[in-house]
Parts: sequence; structure tokens; C-alpha cells
Amino acid sequence: MNTVILNEKDLPMEQLRELGLVKGEEMLMERKDIHALLSGGRTNLIKLHDISRSGIEIKEMEVKLSLVRGVSGKPDLLVHPVYKQSLNPSYITQAEADQLILGEKANILKEVDREGEKKSLLVEYDWDTKEFVVTDMLKVKAPDKVNGMALSPYQKERYSAGRQIELEDGTLIQASSTSAEGIRSNRLALVVSVLMDGGISYLLLTGLKALIGEKGMLAQTNEKNNGYKQAFKEYEKQQLSRLGDMLSDEKLNTNAAHSRGYTRSGMSR
Repeated sequence: MNTVILNEKDLPMEQLRELGLVKGEEMLMERKDIHALLSGGRTNLIKLHDISRSGIEIKEMEVKLSLVRGVSGKPDLLVHPVYKQSLNPSYITQAEADQLILGEKANILKEVDREGEKKSLLVEYDWDTKEFVVTDMLKVKAPDKVNGMALSPYQKERYSAGRQIELEDGTLIQASSTSAEGIRSNRLALVVSVLMDGGISYLLLTGLKALIGEKGMLAQTNEKNNGYKQAFKEYEKQQLSRLGDMLSDEKLNTNAAHSRGYTRSGMSR
């Protein structure tokens, strides 16, 4: 999965507004899609209506969105439409491309030379957009815990290399840049813990995509075991704490604005 690398204030609001995804100051997107953008991933399919860009009028279309650093260093919005036919990356064979398209493999790891620098790239196929998705493996970070279970250094290494790993309760997980959550699993819901600048952060991931096995998609379960339930309590506790902090900040700002704006007589300064 990808951890959060941007704040909401960094989002290219005007570009999102052009696509009809911002109204006033409100973002008209699912929370998980916003998180996908902030963490450097791709959103789920989003249906756009009555779009006009670069002189082209579009009544309706489905796209995925992602962000890339522009020349100025600020995030630019990338729009990924549904293609009629996929274009194979030059560094995979047709046989490898077919394996991804047919779901015989979840991903293919490739070592490539880019401007004299060796890079490890993870190649996946997005069936939604009929597009090959390439991820620099240095950008993939394993969670510290899943449903309260800590990942060992060996498991983290395998996860960051795009491999499936199995946890002690039978939970299977695998990094995936084609899903908004950045992770596939044999569970429909997970609570993952990631280490960030501010300490441990808990993320609730629901509606997860299935893993790809040798015979196609693996079955998923909605089981919520004791590990999940305990981790969910920690998630709820953190959300309540953040809500309390937000309300406190809002109250302070309101009081400060009131103090600056009016004298005791009620006249504006």
C-alpha cells in the first residue's frame, strides 16, 4: 500500500473543479478516492458528466484519477480513461502481458535501466481502464500491522516486492496500485497501522479487491475476528481524538476572529 504523502491542501482543486468534482469548497468524491490521490495511488472509476477540456466536449465518461509532481513541484492531475485497447510496456514480453491481462499473474517485477539508474518496477494490469500500471517499488511501503498483527521484516520485504504474504490468522495481503486502497486481500475489510511522522496511524480499508491466484480471483470473507475488532477500536479512538482536536482548533479560531473583529461596544475595528 502507499502511505499518505500529501495533505488535502496540496490537491489541485481547480483541476478537480474543471472535472465537476469540486462544488464551492466541497469535494464531490468518495473518501477512499481522496485518500488514494493523497497517497500517490489511483482512484476507483469515477463517472464524469458534461466535461469541457481543451475544446473537447464530453457528455459522460468513466475515468480513474491520480497525481504526479509537475514541473513546478506541485501536484498535477492525471486522468486515466477507459481505453479500447491496452498498450504493452516495452520491457515486458507479449507472453507476460497476456498473463496479466488473463489474470494468470497479479503482477510482474522488472529490473530496468533508466538513465543509467537501475530501478525495480512492478507491472500490473488494470481491467477497469484496460491499461498497464507501472509502480516504482521504492514507493511501496508495507504496513506495520494488519488487524493488530505485526509484520516481520521478511514479510515487509516480500510485500514491498509485490508478493502475497500470509498472516498468522490466515489473512492474505498483496500490494496493488490498481486499487484505490493500494492493497488486495482475501478479506473484504482490514484495519492497517502505518508509521507516519505523527506516530502510528490507523486506516480502515473496506470493499477491498480480491487477490489473484493461479486459478483466478481468490474467495474473500467478511469475517471480523478478534484482531480486527481490537484494531477497529484503536481506529475509532484515534478518529474521535482527531475530531476533538479539530473542534478545539475551530473553537479557538472562532474566538480569535471574534476578538479581533469587534470592540466591547460591538463596533467592528
